[in-house]
Amino acid sequence: MKISTILATALTAAGTVVAAPTACMDNCGQVEPKAPGINDPAFIDAVMRAHWYWRRPHCAQDLKWDPKLAKDAQESVNRCSHPRLRHDRGGSNLSGVDPAPEDYKGWIAFTHGAIHGWHDEMGKYPWDNPHYEDAYGHFTQLVWRASSRVGCAIAHCDGNQAGRIYCFYEEAGNNVSPGEFQKNIFPLVCPRPN
Repeated sequence: MKISTILATALTAAGTVVAAPTACMDNCGQVEPKAPGINDPAFIDAVMRAHWYWRRPHCAQDLKWDPKLAKDAQESVNRCSHPRLRHDRGGSNLSGVDPAPEDYKGWIAFTHGAIHGWHDEMGKYPWDNPHYEDAYGHFTQLVWRASSRVGCAIAHCDGNQAGRIYCFYEEAGNNVSPGEFQKNIFPLVCPRPN
């Protein structure tokens, strides 16, 4: 039996109320001013437009906003627990900026710019030998053709890379199985959006 179960049982028997741990959903690790939340229409619009802008020319399907993925991304980014950004799951993209944006418009512009920045890694992609490397992993996740849903969140953390954006995708990209990069990463061959 786990020690937490034993302790909870003992405290309950003694008449002590035991609270279950709560998820970090209320901007727990964030500092003021806090970033817009996952239900903010302008934030969602910035996320979706930036993805649409780059996925269509790579012949990738339009993504759908997924509130569950956004909630998962919010929980992850709200921890603000890492002095430097790091992926804590597959099928994710992230970016950070110093200093953090100062106002609402700045957060929306950061969101848009970070996603466009992931596409900048395209120049490093080995079109003649498709495979995964960290140097272009944000780009390949961004335009991964099999991904159909996205959820993102932003946070204002204390310390390095104080402004942060995390995006989680389903189906996760960067699958290193044979042939997956050839199937899922196309060059700029489809029409650009209007």
